[in-house]
Amino acid sequence: MIMSLKFRIVVIVTIILMINFTAAGFFMVKNARQALVAEMESSTQLARGLLINALPTLRFANDLSDRLTLIVESVRGTRHIRAWFEDMEGQPLIGQEDKAMFLVKPDAPNWFIKIMKPEAVAFKRLITKGSKSYGYLVVESDPSDEVNEVWRDVQVLLWLGSFFLMLIVGLVYIALRQGLKPLDTLAEALGQLEKGDFSARVETSVVKELTPIQNRFNHMAGVLESTMAENHALAESMLAVQEAERKDLARELHDELGPCLFGIRVDLADIERIANAHLLTEIEQKVYSVKSITNNIQSLIRKMLSRLRPMTLDDLGLSDAIRDMIRNWRDRQPEIDWEWDLVGDFRNLPDTLQVTVYRIVQECTTNCVRHARASHVKVEVRREQQNLKVAVTDDGIGLSVNLVRGFGLIGMRERVTALGGKIAFDTEEGRGLQVRVLIPLKGNNT
Repeated sequence: MIMSLKFRIVVIVTIILMINFTAAGFFMVKNARQALVAEMESSTQLARGLLINALPTLRFANDLSDRLTLIVESVRGTRHIRAWFEDMEGQPLIGQEDKAMFLVKPDAPNWFIKIMKPEAVAFKRLITKGSKSYGYLVVESDPSDEVNEVWRDVQVLLWLGSFFLMLIVGLVYIALRQGLKPLDTLAEALGQLEKGDFSARVETSVVKELTPIQNRFNHMAGVLESTMAENHALAESMLAVQEAERKDLARELHDELGPCLFGIRVDLADIERIANAHLLTEIEQKVYSVKSITNNIQSLIRKMLSRLRPMTLDDLGLSDAIRDMIRNWRDRQPEIDWEWDLVGDFRNLPDTLQVTVYRIVQECTTNCVRHARASHVKVEVRREQQNLKVAVTDDGIGLSVNLVRGFGLIGMRERVTALGGKIAFDTEEGRGLQVRVLIPLKGNNT
């Protein structure tokens, strides 16, 4: 079980305080018991002395009952002492209330009485006059009052201890929460870095020990932000250069090699016509062979042009090029229900951004046809004030975690990342796939 630092410290402080309060209570009870024992001994010795001095006078008393009452009264004034006179059967005759009080337990719990109450110090003296025995004069120590006083003190200590325990623990918890709060902020900032938000910063706190960590985090985040900005700029520049090279190469293939192949086809058509007119079968066969080769070359060049540079993008623009692509898929795959939703003006977007969006839609729709076994595909492209959003959704078989990384989608992620955007694959195996792309529009994109 993993415990938080705040909980551990609070538990440690609580244990220390409880040990202190327990030790204080222990020494308090111990000292009180020692004082009680000493006081009981002192009171008993005093009462014993009074009785020893008073008992000889009984033989000269005319009224024994009055004299015994005086003796009991004299002892009663001694603290923690109870005295009474009982007959030979043990029934109290004088000082019945003292015996009754002696039988009453203190208000403290039994365990506390056992700890505090010393052994009873008592003595009995047989009272006789002549040959006749009248009963016993009983004197016993009674620490009940003292035990009750100590118990009340212990209760006060317990209440005060509980109050200060909760107060100190509460203050410690508040101090720890405030002191460790910068760590929570630091953890949130690290989470932002993990998600790719390198603008995350933390404020310098009043906790001196955490200030160096916060300063170094801010420095690290600044370095990462500048590095990522440089990487994005470099990747965007490389994409722009790459697309420019592809565009130039596509133009050269289209403008230079295309007319040459067209001229060959025209000449071959004339040769074929002349050969047919003169019944030159062998020449006709050769012409047919050259025409087939030329057709294959033209088909290959068209594929190369499409891979190097989508010509429809230059001819029609992004919106119409995507519509043309989906219409072609609909003609070729009529069993799939194709849907598109293009919102916004895409004409003044940078060329690199338009090519990236076109390639993303092209890659996603191709995967839907080849692998997804989908019956419905929807393409959404939306231009907003600050962002360009692309979403391609299908109801196919979905992707496993391994396929998301190795399904030819890495190239899309690299293109999007180079433009400072984000790409997400929302999929559940057997429940379809949605590819979502968010690309920020910079100042020069608007």
